Amino acid sequence: MTARGVGVALLVWCLAFRAGAGAQDAPRAGGAGYQRPAAGALPSWSPAAPSSGAGAAAPGREVGSGLPPFLAVPGFKADIFFDEELEPDAVRLLARAPCTAWVRTRTNMVRESVVERLSRFGAAYVQLRAPFLEAHGAQLQRAPGVGAWIGPGDLRVRGIHALAGRPLAVSLFGALRPEDLQAVAAAKVAEVRWTPGPRDLTLEAWGRFAQVPGQKVVVWPAGAPGACESWARARAAAPPAIRVGPLEAEALAAAVAACPLVTRVEVPATVDDVALVRVLAASPRVELEVDVGASTALARAAARLLDRLESRSVHSATP
Repeated sequence: MTARGVGVALLVWCLAFRAGAGAQDAPRAGGAGYQRPAAGALPSWSPAAPSSGAGAAAPGREVGSGLPPFLAVPGFKADIFFDEELEPDAVRLLARAPCTAWVRTRTNMVRESVVERLSRFGAAYVQLRAPFLEAHGAQLQRAPGVGAWIGPGDLRVRGIHALAGRPLAVSLFGALRPEDLQAVAAAKVAEVRWTPGPRDLTLEAWGRFAQVPGQKVVVWPAGAPGACESWARARAAAPPAIRVGPLEAEALAAAVAACPLVTRVEVPATVDDVALVRVLAASPRVELEVDVGASTALARAAARLLDRLESRSVHSATP
């Protein structure tokens, strides 16, 4: 090889060596996860790390969720309403400690397989109607913590002793009657729910209902209260909770912001959980209500919603 040829070969080798060294300094395709992050930064392989390009998420947000990874729900509670015809496997999907089950019945009887699953809820109530038989109380023997959900007149009928020792929940409808309020107060019910008509909901009636012992819930006749200054002034030391709904998450946020007494909200099983998490994180006092009827599909949707809420619950993260 001539001296000219040797010089050309040496030049080509130097250029190739420099190109290779530069390639080692640049990030390798598909190898960004192995780069050492800057101080205080997330590793590039972290699911919460921001990616580059047009599809990059904003810093500090989960990709695809629209929620900051640190946004937690400080414990949540939910009331799940369903019919006695709901399949036991669907009931099993809904059962968890933060939830209270409300079982609507037509026959005063619940399948044994459903009763077994009710004990997995934080609390549970089965709807019963007079006349009460021994069999109605006996069906719940394997679940002593399950309560009875009854009407005010049922508190005064013969046979109520069949439910002795169980928690009681009472539903009132329409105008309040003194004898019903007296029966509820004497029975020391765990929860009483009043569904008034538009003309039944007066400040005077609100004040009388507020004096009843136990947890109290007022089912708002329609929509949500635009403001509640007058209701707040009329409340007692233990004010009733106002229940509204069903509402989507955006309307829920507006109702909660307008009236601090709105602490029970019915939402559909298919509600947008991203918007719902924001509301619950800002207003942890809000308790959800979800009604799935006898639908397995709605029960599965509600179970997925509960799973997502539990994953962000502060309680679920503590040992």
